[in-house]
Amino acid sequence: MRSFESIDNHRLIYNGLEHIEFELCRQPASYFRIAREAHQILYRSLVGALKGTANIAVTGKPKGRREHRYQLGNGPIKEIHKESVAGCNFAWRFSDPVVVDSFFQSDVNETSTRSDDFLIPFYDALAMIQTECFVHQFVQSQEVTITDQEMKLMEWLHEAIRNEYEHFVPRGYSAPIENLLLTSKVALEKALASLFHTKNVLFFDHSVPQKLMRDKFDNILRLTDSHLNVGGKATEHSQ
Repeated sequence: MRSFESIDNHRLIYNGLEHIEFELCRQPASYFRIAREAHQILYRSLVGALKGTANIAVTGKPKGRREHRYQLGNGPIKEIHKESVAGCNFAWRFSDPVVVDSFFQSDVNETSTRSDDFLIPFYDALAMIQTECFVHQFVQSQEVTITDQEMKLMEWLHEAIRNEYEHFVPRGYSAPIENLLLTSKVALEKALASLFHTKNVLFFDHSVPQKLMRDKFDNILRLTDSHLNVGGKATEHSQ
C-alpha cells in the first residue's frame, strides 16, 4: 500500500474526466454531477493555460476596474478593460485592445493584491483566456474564443449548478437535462481549447501524457453528443 499520493493539475483534470466518463456510461447518469465536474475541469484548464511557467497571472485577489496596459515584445503599448457581456449578469470579458501612449504612471490601477494563497476567480480566468494580454506567453500562443451565448451558458453553469453543489443547502431542485449536457459540452470544449489550442501547456509522461488526455476528452465529447442525440428533453431532480 502506498504511503502517500502525489497529485498535480493534469491528474486532477484527468480524474474529473474519468468521473464524467463513468456517469455517461451508467444508467441512470447523474447529469448534475457531469456538469459540476465539467465546471471544475474548465476552471483547472483555464488556470493551467494562463499559468504558463509562473503564477503571475493566476494568483491574487483582483480588485478595481480590471484595467491593464501591456506590451508584447517591441509592439505598441495596449490597454484593455472590463466590459459587460450581453445577456450576462456576472460573466464579463475584456474589451478589444487599443493602442495608448504610455503605461500607467502610478500604482493606482494595480488590479490585484498578490498572494499565492488566492486563486483568481472563475470569471476572471474566463475573461483572461480570451485576451492576448494574458495568453500570449509564447510566439505560438493563441487565445480562446468564447461567444456571448457560450458566456451565458458558462454563467448558468457557474451560478446555478456549480454554486449549488459547492454551497449546498439541503433542498430539492431540478434542471433540464439538455441544458446540463449543453453547458457541460461547452465547458469541456473550452477546457480542451485551453489545454491544447493555446499552445501554453506542456504535458509530461510522468503525469498525464498528452495523447491520453486528448483521447479522453474526445471520447467524452462523443459520449456527450450521443446523450444529446438520444434526447435530453427531460428534467433531472436532486434533493
